Amino acid sequence: MSEVTAAQASASVGHIIKIRGGVVDVQFSGKAPQIYELVYAGDIAMEVSSLLNHGVVRCMALASVQGLGLGMSVTATGSPIQVPVGDSVLGRMLNVFGDAIDDKPAPAASERRSIHQAPPALEDRVVHSEILETGIKAIDLLSPIERGGKTGLFGGAGVGKTVLITELINNTVQHYQGVSLFCGIGERSREAEELYREMGDAGVRDKTVMLFGQMNEAPGVRFLVGKSALTMAEYFRDEQQQDVLLLIDNIFRFVQAGSEVS
Repeated sequence: MSEVTAAQASASVGHIIKIRGGVVDVQFSGKAPQIYELVYAGDIAMEVSSLLNHGVVRCMALASVQGLGLGMSVTATGSPIQVPVGDSVLGRMLNVFGDAIDDKPAPAASERRSIHQAPPALEDRVVHSEILETGIKAIDLLSPIERGGKTGLFGGAGVGKTVLITELINNTVQHYQGVSLFCGIGERSREAEELYREMGDAGVRDKTVMLFGQMNEAPGVRFLVGKSALTMAEYFRDEQQQDVLLLIDNIFRFVQAGSEVS
């Protein structure tokens, strides 16, 4: 994540008054930042989650709070987390900020979007049902997936969930000429690397985006990385009119991360 720029130097400045785990309260003497705004304490990024009173905001840390202390200066950036969108993110492995974690240059995106997007209006939502043919007969016959809907995949360790996910991604790319996004929440580094290699071996990595909030990262990162993936998926769906398959592994760790910072 890039450091605070010179343009942000004139933004609102406050100081830390309370630290409780991954939750940090900051007092601003001037104009307080807005909800979802990104602020920095040194090189530690935090997102404003609520406005308290008298210029005090409650923030969710997006990195380890080790090194933070009471009275430490905090600078507001004036904008929320924004991630790159478009074709430049295809085939890449990214974090919650849209930064590359695959030892390659940063995505050369011409556009970045806030991860906090308004939902579609009710009149724009599709009400008719259509079956999404996965090409996997057991699923299509016994547990068909609705196009535009949601479904859950449950199974113990080592029973073939990753194989099934890879096949779903492959069929989306090959049959529908679409885009797949995989969001790993609370994944181990080893699991992320293995999946990245498997996508390459299957020949579907170039039409896949992978985002990770890993197990060793702050709960705030694991809580927000799903929104980063959703923002990219919505761009492919709305701006490029593509079929999109969004896979999140797993929802329990997303809820767990929210519980840790609640």
